[in-house]
Formats: sequence, structure tokens, C-alpha cells
Amino acid sequence: MGNTLAQRMQADRLKFPGLLPAEVLVLKAWLVLHEGEYDRFDYNYRLGTGLDPGPAYAPEIRRQAIMNSQKRIDAVGYQGQNVTLVEAKRRAGFSNIGQLVGYRDLWIREHPDQPTPRLVLVATAVQTDLVHVAQQQKIDIDFVEADFAQLRNPSSGGLSGHKHA
Repeated sequence: MGNTLAQRMQADRLKFPGLLPAEVLVLKAWLVLHEGEYDRFDYNYRLGTGLDPGPAYAPEIRRQAIMNSQKRIDAVGYQGQNVTLVEAKRRAGFSNIGQLVGYRDLWIREHPDQPTPRLVLVATAVQTDLVHVAQQQKIDIDFVEADFAQLRNPSSGGLSGHKHA
């Protein structure tokens, strides 16, 4: 196996294409605890209309532009007719609350005959006061412990992609 972060995490990058390496580790830690509660999962689930650049572009270019501009949910868990929308972050912040609220509204618009989805924000840490705001928005916060050691560059001892002074 290769020595770069991309090589070490290749299988995970293919399974979870929209996630940063640290987010992959957070989601995997959550799945260890909760995967058995669900029938199945979709990852990098696209929803919303996206931005169409218009008929001046070739159909494939238009399709790619729309897909690239759609919103993407990290994971969608299915339990029978019930759906859980999952956002994974190493350090969750207020913007992640907005993401999940937006995902919920888009999901309801695109799946009007399904129950309202459950929202879960998975993180190793959150900003102060985030728990209160999440509760008000009916978002569950699941804390996980994730081992970020594999993000370190083995040759330098530091985190991959980070410069040291």
C-alpha cells in the first residue's frame, strides 16, 4: 500500500466520495456504533435542483454542472419507511445546523409522501451553545471518538497537508 494519505484512504474515498479524510473517520466511527440499526445507507446523496448552465452547453456538461452544484448529504440511513439524514464533522459548528435544516426541507419537498426525516449531526467536538440550537431544530448530536492517527504523514510525523513551523 502507498504512503500518501490518498493511497492509504483510497477505499474509504471511493465509498464516501464527498467527505474530507477526517470526516470519513468520524462517519466510520459512528457507523461502528449505529450501522446495525439501519436496513441500508446511501452516501453522498444528492438533492435539490442544482444549477443548470443552460442550453448553450453540451448535455453532459449541463448534467455534470447540475450534479456538482446539488446539495450532498453525507449519509442517508433507511429504517423501513423512516429516514435519517447524517452530517459528519470533526468539529461541528453552526453552519452544520443550517445544512441539516436545509437538507430536511429539500428532502420533504422531494419525498412528500415519506415521514419527516430524523437529523443527526455526528462529531468529535462541537462549538459552545450548539447543543441548545440543535435541540431547538430537532437535530440529534451524536458524539464519537475517532482515531485521526492515520491522517498523519508517516514520513514527517505531522498531519498530512499541514506545514509545520
